[in-house]
Amino acid sequence: MKTIWLQLIILKVFCFGSSLITIGSEKPNFIMIVSESHPTSAVGSYKGYLSDINPTPNLDLISQKSSVFTNAFCTNAVSGPSSAVILTGKHSHLNGFIQNGNKFNTSQNYLPKILQEIGYQTALFGRWDLGTEPECFDNWSILADPTEKYNPEFLNSKSQKRIEGHSTDIITDLALDWLHKKRNEKPFFLLIQFNATNNPWMPAIRHLRLYDDKLLPEPVNFIDEHAGKASPARYQSMEIKQDLKLSNDLFFPSEQSDGNQSNETENSNSQKNLNLMTPEQHSAWTLSWRPKNEAFLRENQSKENILQWKFQRFTKNYLRCVSGIDENIKRINDSLTATNNTSAFFVYTSNHGRFLGEHGWFGSRWIYEESSKIPLIIRKPLGLSSPKTVSSLVQNIDLAQTILDYAGFQEGKGMQGKSMSQLLDNEDSNNTWRNSIYFHHNEFPGDQMIAKHYGIRTLKHKLIHFYQFDEWEFYDLENDPTESKNLYSKESYSSELEKMKQLLIRNRTKYLDRSDISIMPEEWRKIYRGPEARKE
Repeated sequence: MKTIWLQLIILKVFCFGSSLITIGSEKPNFIMIVSESHPTSAVGSYKGYLSDINPTPNLDLISQKSSVFTNAFCTNAVSGPSSAVILTGKHSHLNGFIQNGNKFNTSQNYLPKILQEIGYQTALFGRWDLGTEPECFDNWSILADPTEKYNPEFLNSKSQKRIEGHSTDIITDLALDWLHKKRNEKPFFLLIQFNATNNPWMPAIRHLRLYDDKLLPEPVNFIDEHAGKASPARYQSMEIKQDLKLSNDLFFPSEQSDGNQSNETENSNSQKNLNLMTPEQHSAWTLSWRPKNEAFLRENQSKENILQWKFQRFTKNYLRCVSGIDENIKRINDSLTATNNTSAFFVYTSNHGRFLGEHGWFGSRWIYEESSKIPLIIRKPLGLSSPKTVSSLVQNIDLAQTILDYAGFQEGKGMQGKSMSQLLDNEDSNNTWRNSIYFHHNEFPGDQMIAKHYGIRTLKHKLIHFYQFDEWEFYDLENDPTESKNLYSKESYSSELEKMKQLLIRNRTKYLDRSDISIMPEEWRKIYRGPEARKE
């Protein structure tokens, strides 16, 4: 009888690899770290154009024992909507959180709610941009304002208080304190959300001189006139050249900055952080920037030099913020060993990507690669799998279903994602996985003025429709990975283009996207595309 029972267990493990961890053992723990707008170019293990600088040595060490997904994408490259997608496993049009400023619908099924129902304790620390008080988290402490980096105010279910320090360090402190003191032995889901890499890009004091001795490489498409592209590429508000402000974004004294921005500076998020600093922090901040600003004033102030200087300062500050996150990832990873939590799944990702000079930009929101592609690194409990690179097309809608699968819950009702267990447990097989990913940006006008658009990406091609203006773009990603040549009108690609259009229709049907994609009237379009709308 024992032999038959053992054979049945072995058969079950063999046939259902994703259930291996829950058969005859406790349910696994999960730690998911989500950074704001962290592109793959700023993760060393992804070998992007900044890989020689590499701000993520600690995350890279974890990657060496993990599955690294090289084709992971978000469904909507805006912070709040992407956060909602991660939690619900549903596209924005179904989970109801379409753009920043919406309120999250907590009555729907979503990850922490289901995990609580199946016996997990849940905790959340850091950024929370869903417009409601967190529910279905047993413990939580969130930033009252995600733009606060220095001495930020935190809210929890009982109180609110300011905590001295940098937000990245404080978020980690709160999470580790909970991890060490959690009161019961139930399996846990710990969600940590860092805010350091959103605007303003203000690193910790200890990192202010990091990379001062480096000259960062510029991306190959840093100078881009967007020739041949649809009009949205030329009518956005995210250009390093003219949309990054010296005072508000790059910490240059306002009386020496570009134009009349005294009122902007007084009300800016960077000034708010300066006002929150202690005298010691403010003194160290000022002393660090003063010689750099004086050196800039001594240089030739040509337009080309100013553009290059802006790129260097913005990107270095951004990478300094990433370095702070990376240091704290090491603290979290070391704590897992110290608390004997090596049986935990470790997940690192971002809610969306960001341009770091590509196309001359610094923002996000597009379906273009730098904005829609995200890092995704998953380390299963130690000893359960060997490290590998996964090239299949995955999206952030897949994260909730994957975690539920490994937690022993077969299917999240209404979720549109797929469990990635077959990619984590078995060989990467694009034949049995997804052949395309679907993306929809729903906000226009907005702070970066990115036109509404939806589109699909396969391993080889990308098709984009800016529907309000009825303009299209089509890219051959194998031959044009930087998406510089719009092939929509090329006769030689007509066959592939037609296949992609049909695939786009099928994706919209599959994901139940019934959003209004009407072409706007000509008078409306002239407001945003006439001579008065073109930036100088």
